[in-house]
Amino acid sequence: MIFTLKIVPGQLELVSAILKTKAKDLPLYSIIILPNIKNYLIVEANNDNTLKRAITDIPYIRKNSLTVGNVSEKELDSLLHLESVMEKLKPDAVVEIKSGYLKGEKARIIRVNPTKEEITVEILDATIKMPITIKAETVKLYQE
Repeated sequence: MIFTLKIVPGQLELVSAILKTKAKDLPLYSIIILPNIKNYLIVEANNDNTLKRAITDIPYIRKNSLTVGNVSEKELDSLLHLESVMEKLKPDAVVEIKSGYLKGEKARIIRVNPTKEEITVEILDATIKMPITIKAETVKLYQE
């Protein structure tokens, strides 16, 4: 069975490490941290009593956060498949910058470097057009 646990922010790695050590004694089959779902841990165990025994004495798990559910293979596959940001970004596309000192600005992509996952952009509203290289994860596609 697949279970979800709500974890205190910033403690996912610690809780998963603790559960990993407890998994040696209990039948816990897998522990998954999904980067696109924050503060949740997905755990596969044979039943809920096993997981309840495993999470006792772990302080960073939210009270009453254990949810039991039958997750279909299709739903789980959609959660595990992360689409790369680099696949969508092409030269001459317009993006919006999500973080940094240029947050909220619209920019046009000049170059894409897939090996470093960086893009070179030119701010649209700037009076002086100057190329800026930023990480691809800090932008979202605004217009192709």
